Amino acid sequence: MRPPAKSKGGQVQASRSKTVPPRGTALRDGQGQARRVHTLLTEACTALEALVSTLSIGLQTPVKEDVKAAHRRAHRMGRPAKIEADAELKAFVAARLDTLTFDQIATEVAAHFTPARRVSRSSIHRWWLKHR
Repeated sequence: MRPPAKSKGGQVQASRSKTVPPRGTALRDGQGQARRVHTLLTEACTALEALVSTLSIGLQTPVKEDVKAAHRRAHRMGRPAKIEADAELKAFVAARLDTLTFDQIATEVAAHFTPARRVSRSSIHRWWLKHR
């Protein structure tokens, strides 16, 4: 068998007249491309970290509240909830929300307050949903 013929530029010529680059050239090209991709990915990660830090700061200026919001809040339609209307009951329920279930809070309210000031589990839950 005869060795492949070399053409100009050091490339090996295949038997069907195709030129094949020298052995190390493809490896060097692949390494160069890998370095470029690595650089681009590093830059992308840096840009994403900057974006995340910018977004985590949040709004710098407070949102302007509606001028009539306080008046509307004070004069809502319908009857206010018992918990909302009674400051002592509200403080009692709020102090126990993190440690007790709604059933346990209702039981403690029944033990500490008169029947007119008692609230049910569902009313505690509704109040909690509004004031989370």
